[in-house]
Amino acid sequence: MEGGSADKIVGVEEEASTTPVPDMVQVGNSPTYKIERKLGKGGFGQVYVGQRVSGGSDRIGPDAIEVALKLEHRNSKGCNYGPPYEWQVYSSLNGCYGIPGVHYKGRQGDFYILVMDMLGPSLWDVGIL
Repeated sequence: MEGGSADKIVGVEEEASTTPVPDMVQVGNSPTYKIERKLGKGGFGQVYVGQRVSGGSDRIGPDAIEVALKLEHRNSKGCNYGPPYEWQVYSSLNGCYGIPGVHYKGRQGDFYILVMDMLGPSLWDVGIL
């Protein structure tokens, strides 16, 4: 698909602010991750590949070298009353097949951030969407 048409299909809501995404992420007691390429975006945030800055030895889990980082701006509709409700949903579904494990969550600057497992290629990557 050309020219960002994927964004139009998903029905992306514009960010509440033009706050730039940080280059590095560290929330709670998580390691520091360098933000790499964008994996996708939707109505309530953006997902990036995060590369662990130091240490790490696994493909998944809290010691993973590469993770998915979901960033949601604090002024988005999903954050009207604090951290996104999505955090509670992930906590309830933790360990369910096909649901990424969330290892760290917190706020850095203007963003609420989830640090989670990379599950594999996205539907966009495999040509389904």
